[in-house]
Amino acid sequence: MALRVALGLPKWTPNIVLMKIAGQEVLSEKIKRLAAQFFIRQLANGTQSPIYDQNCRPSIKLIKKDEVLMANLFADLDTSTDHIISFPDTLFSRNNVCEIHLSDFSFQNKAHPVFLIKDLFEEAVSKEFYDYHIIATDASKSHSFTSIAGISNLQSFVYRIHPINSIFTAEALAICQALDELSVTDKNLLLLTDSYSVLQALKCFTIKSPKVIHILAGKSFVRKNFNQKLCLVWTPGHSLIHWNEKADLLLKTVTESHPFIEWIASEDIISHFQTISLQKTNHSFQNSKY
Repeated sequence: MALRVALGLPKWTPNIVLMKIAGQEVLSEKIKRLAAQFFIRQLANGTQSPIYDQNCRPSIKLIKKDEVLMANLFADLDTSTDHIISFPDTLFSRNNVCEIHLSDFSFQNKAHPVFLIKDLFEEAVSKEFYDYHIIATDASKSHSFTSIAGISNLQSFVYRIHPINSIFTAEALAICQALDELSVTDKNLLLLTDSYSVLQALKCFTIKSPKVIHILAGKSFVRKNFNQKLCLVWTPGHSLIHWNEKADLLLKTVTESHPFIEWIASEDIISHFQTISLQKTNHSFQNSKY
């Protein structure tokens, strides 16, 4: 009745129509989804979750119907709970994060013409980062593949990742992979990315931040332990910056033959699950007499 009043609809408007208009789910489906979301979050919390005992094993067991629901969900995604990105064993504070530059340089102003951004970038690198080892990363999400790439003067990589991952997760995973594969130990590191949202999330991260941001913070801390300076710098996309262009070209070469990384973000699984649940309500509406 509250929905009917709020939406200004007649009192005889059927429930299925109200749910369609309000973007709501069937209650039984919503309860199932919320139960699944709870356990997915706990799996992603890993050893930080209260459902794990001292031996890092779940101390509770799902009832049969919830166990089947979870099994079907991960079977549909063609993955397993082992591949969920979870908290690192050690949690880090914001003070342990590396240098992050989002708007400190003149080339980071997208209002400039692209040729000027390119020239300002090259000037900034020659003045501020002339002795740094430069790494650039990128990610893409298309109807064919979700992929990540990284490149330096020494080597590069291209990987496919699980398509359920969002572009945010993909960009963060690209940086994580670059720190693992493309780092050197004898120089400070300058890492370039066109993902403003990932760097913003890392700069402001808290215990509630996405798990992939905690993983990234951990990898940044490792560089700090090596007495390396790590600078993450946002570079405007499609601005003729040759490092961005190189990473973008790498992504365009991805095929089925490229290696597949199975990591998957719990936040993206939950978002996908919610979409499916709403689609079921829409499907029920379309098949109803209304």
